[in-house]
Amino acid sequence: MSPRSNPEEQGAPWSSATQEWDALAPAVDAGTRGGSTAASAPRQEPGPRQEPGPRRESAGGRESTTQREPAARQEPAARPVRTRSRALRLRQAVIAVAVPLVILMAAIRAVATPAFLWFEYHRPGFPADAYGFSTEDRMVYGSHGLDYILNFAPARFLGDVMLPDGRHAFTAPEVGHMTDVKHVMLWSLLLVGCWLVLAVLCARRLGDGAPGALRRALFAGAWLTILLILGLLGLSLLGWERFFTGFHEIFFPEGNWAFYPSDTLIRLYPDQFWVDSAVLIALITVLAVSVLLVATWPLAHRRQRDLARAHARQEANRQAGTRRQAVRDGSDGTTRDDAAGAQPRSDRGRDTSAGSTSSRH
Repeated sequence: MSPRSNPEEQGAPWSSATQEWDALAPAVDAGTRGGSTAASAPRQEPGPRQEPGPRRESAGGRESTTQREPAARQEPAARPVRTRSRALRLRQAVIAVAVPLVILMAAIRAVATPAFLWFEYHRPGFPADAYGFSTEDRMVYGSHGLDYILNFAPARFLGDVMLPDGRHAFTAPEVGHMTDVKHVMLWSLLLVGCWLVLAVLCARRLGDGAPGALRRALFAGAWLTILLILGLLGLSLLGWERFFTGFHEIFFPEGNWAFYPSDTLIRLYPDQFWVDSAVLIALITVLAVSVLLVATWPLAHRRQRDLARAHARQEANRQAGTRRQAVRDGSDGTTRDDAAGAQPRSDRGRDTSAGSTSSRH
């Protein structure tokens, strides 16, 4: 039987454990404070979100980048005025140059038709053929020549045309010259058509972004056409033969455009034919330019309409820019709020882990 222990001595181990805990408590408190105080303090719920205001450093310091970001985003948003002005003038120049090209080509194409050929051969005063071609013969052979310069047929289309006596209607040099005319005509139509397409694209851009710019470009093109016609008219009045020779030397430098009066081309298309063609081209051009000037003349009500459209366009652009800026600011604010709200959640995670560690101790 073991001897009974003293009650005071029996409580000694509990008192010694309490003394050890009291001795370790400061160290434990110091360690837990470094990580978190969640073991002793109740968990605090995050308060309402606050919009981050512009942060500033200490007195004399610089403004934070958060305050400078909106201004930095707004500055490069607008395109430089000089760049837009150059692009606008370039589009207007393309349209202005297209006006005389399209009008002159349309007038030339109107002359190169069977209707004009019939009118020339049947009008009073047109010189008769001194070598025996009747009006009907001229219509037949002249139509062959006109069709050849506008189609894609080979040289045989013109070279195989025969006269009633069995001879070829056109000699080899004549067929060669008409082939050159064909190439000049088709390439001119192609190039003018491509320029017209480019001008239409520029006109669409002008109509969308610059009210009144298209009208001014067409107005300038009309005056450019008038200057071109006056220059050509002056050269022709100084000497038709010199003007006709210079024209052929430019477009047919091979020199295969001179023929004898007895050759078929001269009999079908004498000098009077080309004079009448030039007159008709000038009349068609003047009529087209007159209509264009009437439609684009800068009257007061047209200027006011252009100004009203320009102001409406500027207001629409301003409102669109304001909406885009508001959307960007809202997305940036949401991103910053999400980043700010993520930090307390991580802190609470560390507080919970630290609290569980303290409880185990």
